[in-house]
Amino acid sequence: METEMRKPGTDVIGDMATWGAHFCLFYETKQDLLDALISYCKSGLENEEYCLWIVAEPVTIEEAKEALKDAVPDLERYLADCRVEIVPASDIFLQGGKFDGKRVADTMTAKLASVSGKGYAGVRVTGDTSWLTKRDWSHFCELEEGINEMIGNQRLALLCTYPLAGCGAFEILDTVRTHQFVLARRHGSWVVLESAALKRAKAEIKLLNEELERRVVERTSELMKASEALREAQAELARVTRLTAMGELTASIGHELNQPLAGAVANSDACLAWLSSQPPNLDEARAAAERTVEATTRATDIVRRIRVLFKKAAPEKMRVNINEVIEETLALIRSEALRKNVSLQTELGSQLPPVLGDRVQLQQVMLNLIINGIEAMSRVDDWPRQLRIRSARHDPNQLLVSIGDSGVGIDAQVIDRIFEPFYTTKPQGIGMGLAISRSIIEAHGGRLWPEANTPNGATFQCTLPAEIESVQ
Repeated sequence: METEMRKPGTDVIGDMATWGAHFCLFYETKQDLLDALISYCKSGLENEEYCLWIVAEPVTIEEAKEALKDAVPDLERYLADCRVEIVPASDIFLQGGKFDGKRVADTMTAKLASVSGKGYAGVRVTGDTSWLTKRDWSHFCELEEGINEMIGNQRLALLCTYPLAGCGAFEILDTVRTHQFVLARRHGSWVVLESAALKRAKAEIKLLNEELERRVVERTSELMKASEALREAQAELARVTRLTAMGELTASIGHELNQPLAGAVANSDACLAWLSSQPPNLDEARAAAERTVEATTRATDIVRRIRVLFKKAAPEKMRVNINEVIEETLALIRSEALRKNVSLQTELGSQLPPVLGDRVQLQQVMLNLIINGIEAMSRVDDWPRQLRIRSARHDPNQLLVSIGDSGVGIDAQVIDRIFEPFYTTKPQGIGMGLAISRSIIEAHGGRLWPEANTPNGATFQCTLPAEIESVQ
């Protein structure tokens, strides 16, 4: 995922609290957490805002007060005026000894309502999640998603902090998904990562929607079914823009959709022409309308595949044909490969047994590895850009999938770190794709690893257990 980074340093955390901001921070040490939240609260107090700091282990309320007092000499006055409140997480998140998302939302709404009329420039809130258990994780994510729905029109900023040691790849993915920005520690400094690809995708899709809407409105009375299909395709595509993982494929998606949509428009024009002739040629008009429906159905099918690929749903284990997963993924990426002059070569084994797994998750792994290979080759011009995708029987009980490129390769000094969350060698990378991919493969009982190619490039290989008993 392409990202845009803002200025590094501790002050960036205080400066990020613009109205409507809902962002998260992953910390490794207690001191990192304190440094970040002191900057955040200090900036709010200096801007005449109300600050609510919800404290949880490893920080105590007394430690929070002492640390903030060193940075804000007038802290006692602020506390006496209730300009800043430091409260334990149990008072907000664990009333009655257990987490209840609705009760938390009601408590926070009442709290914010009580301070909204006191003349503050705004409100900023921060809360730690070290108390959060696996049992409550999905419910807490729902609460975070609800915050995104209501925060936009409020003079409110929320910073949620997560201990990195307690978050696996899937927890990190959930957290990034439910926040607008991510704060991460890199090379001793805090950096803010936000998706520039998502912004470009929204702008490009908005232009596409406007043009399609204009053409559809002109033909609504004559071709209601076709125009309705087009509007459905637009609505589905608008949802896709919310998924930052698809940001890098915006151009490819647009190309894949433009072909059937252009065909739909051309056939709509033809249909109108046949209907306007004297006498109307109904047979030709009917044929043109049928071609329009065909084209819009193709467009809808493209959007459906993208939507299914990245929707959030519980893993569903079933027998999966790995070659079909690869081919479906390549169908989404071919335009991107063509745009970057990459040749796709496949050697897919025949009569491979299925694997038992989640089709969407496996397709996500293939998509990430293929995108990485294409990006690695976009930086070289001295040799042909070839991406080789192979599948084969590894041994009687396993399948092997390999994706090899002729790109810049992987530096031996960093090869052991490329699967770490937030570690990336790309100038504008977020560093989550490989960590998530390895977690998915390992959850399926397989293994994912890289190897250097000769003379250049790299190959990522993964094994998956074969579902032998399902083969008749």
